[in-house]
Amino acid sequence: MNNEQFGMDQGRRVNWRAIVGLIVSGVSLYIAIQNLHPAEVWQAFRQAHYLWIVPAVALYLFALMVRTIRWQALLSSERRIPLRELLPTMAMGRGANNIYPFRTGEIVRVLLLRQRNQVSAAAGLASILVERVFDGLTMILFLILAALIGGIPDYLRYAAWVAVVVFGAALALIYAMVLWPTPIQRLAEWLIARLIPQRFRPRLHDIVERFIRGLASIKSVLTLTMVLVFSITVWAAETFSYRLLMNSFGFGVDLHQLLLMSGAANLGTALPSGPGNLGTFDAPAILVLTRVGVLKNTAISYQTLLHAVLWCTETFAGLGFMWRGGLGKSDLDRTLDAQPGE
Repeated sequence: MNNEQFGMDQGRRVNWRAIVGLIVSGVSLYIAIQNLHPAEVWQAFRQAHYLWIVPAVALYLFALMVRTIRWQALLSSERRIPLRELLPTMAMGRGANNIYPFRTGEIVRVLLLRQRNQVSAAAGLASILVERVFDGLTMILFLILAALIGGIPDYLRYAAWVAVVVFGAALALIYAMVLWPTPIQRLAEWLIARLIPQRFRPRLHDIVERFIRGLASIKSVLTLTMVLVFSITVWAAETFSYRLLMNSFGFGVDLHQLLLMSGAANLGTALPSGPGNLGTFDAPAILVLTRVGVLKNTAISYQTLLHAVLWCTETFAGLGFMWRGGLGKSDLDRTLDAQPGE
């Protein structure tokens, strides 16, 4: 396949993903804001205490730094990249997630990493997949802790079990590929040869080979264990920032309820969505808050402010690093047009 054909195929794929993401976001927003009373929401905003935004943003920026340290650990066996070089790439990628649909900012991170630090796309993609799996695993740990404190309510039980199965299987596969990459690749090739139509096999073989080669750069089980510790630190800081912002609207929740809200909302971001996890982050959070006794319009007001604070923090941090580096959105667009191969 030549580069022109690849570019056309990639364009069609991105458009399809964007449509799916926007549909999922639209449905989620409808679920989140049905029975909305705008006057009551406006009144809640008028009475809010916005000084709580400051410590919430500070905690979120701390979490961004820890995310970068975690990524540095995942890439360390491929190349040791100074934190001052990796932080801008992390910030620009997360900011791009708020501009492009379907978490396209992760692809921006991979491509910027390749351009700025000469790390292969395969290794970059593998590191980001490991991040996502450990993020999901941390949310599951939060739900398990919530279950130990006060149980999992019926309306979350099915979703929690699905998350346990999906992320547990992904975690087991990652550890298997780190420990036994050659047998896993042989098994993948055997399955492809017997289950996949002939015309798709060469492309799928190439994808599997690149991914396993990229994941093989994470050679240490100790590194993965450190990544788990960093992931818990990231999400503990972010979850506490959620709790701080509740003070703006004069309500609070206990630890059990806070863990349920954070776990449900952030597992929701695993779904395809529009830019900035619109809807998929909000609907689960509002559902949990209303089920624990927060008034619907207060929950909507709070979640709107929370999402706006997170969006602005990530986007402006990314834009700030872009400005310092002399980059514009057109540069990100050109970066995304680049072929994500080796």
